[in-house]
Amino acid sequence: MTDGPSSSAEVSPASATAAGVAPVDLRPLSTSELIDRGFTLYRAHFAGFLLLALLCQTAPLLGQLLVTALNLNPTQDQALTDLHGFGLKIAAISAITLVAQLIMFVVEVVITFYISDAYLGKVPSVKACLHKMTSCLWASIWTCILNRIVIAFALVFPAVAAAAIYFYLLVYPPVDFLPLVGVGVCALLLIVASLAPLLIVFMRLMVTVPALALEGLAGWRAIQRSSALVRYDPGLGILYWGEMRLSFLLLPLFIIELLILSLTALPFALHQFSEVARHGTSTPLGAPPDAVTIASQILMFLAGSLILPLYSIATTLFYYDIRIRREGFDLEYMSDQLGEHK
Repeated sequence: MTDGPSSSAEVSPASATAAGVAPVDLRPLSTSELIDRGFTLYRAHFAGFLLLALLCQTAPLLGQLLVTALNLNPTQDQALTDLHGFGLKIAAISAITLVAQLIMFVVEVVITFYISDAYLGKVPSVKACLHKMTSCLWASIWTCILNRIVIAFALVFPAVAAAAIYFYLLVYPPVDFLPLVGVGVCALLLIVASLAPLLIVFMRLMVTVPALALEGLAGWRAIQRSSALVRYDPGLGILYWGEMRLSFLLLPLFIIELLILSLTALPFALHQFSEVARHGTSTPLGAPPDAVTIASQILMFLAGSLILPLYSIATTLFYYDIRIRREGFDLEYMSDQLGEHK
């Protein structure tokens, strides 16, 4: 797959050894090659990736455990009888979630440093990458907040579509089968159409972290850089657009994540099966005990730690691939290495 001028460069073993890096094969890669190289990189540096991923996933795990321990999960009855308490719980959960996302974003920047060093033939070090993070900590926090604001604005499209469907059904409820089918089909098409802008925004933001970590950009500049790198190219077919190539690259990871995360529902499934076996299907099933909830959260923590590095690897390799295709990054990198050798 190509979407711009293709070039290829490989740092010679002599200059690479002098510069303290291994020989690097920088060239435009197809989607399948990006996937293969990503898994190879993951296997080669599994311990470092796992350590950083565990660090990254600790924040949301502690947040979930805190919500469970403080009994902050709101109930439907509370929403009807105690609106003030319900609002306080929602605000507390939102604050905890925001702090967890900020910490995750910062650690994702550290993971990107680690991936870049490994991909460019250097010996990656968790300690060195954490040290790099200190110089862009506040830039990472500000970029994360701005990133979430952009996503929140994009959520307006499906929210408006859902509200339109709700009010239409409220004013013109279908009474016959055919009108019901027609309204259902139109509602489905409207929801799908409203999700398209949201997906485009998500794709355009996917390389914000590499732009921040590897180019020193922050805030709106990092978001603009990410959008410019991922943007579609009208001169090429839709399958070669950045959004589509990145979607194809992330799709296998998404499927793997669904399969792994399905195991996190095992404690809930066992609890529900036990309740049905003891009381039968006629008795309403109650909320699972805290032990079951915590066990599920820990499983989700472990599953997320295994999957998270793959997403970071995919977006970082895609970032380098786009820069090689459009900006000749491979030639620039080889020139820098030869300059250091001299």
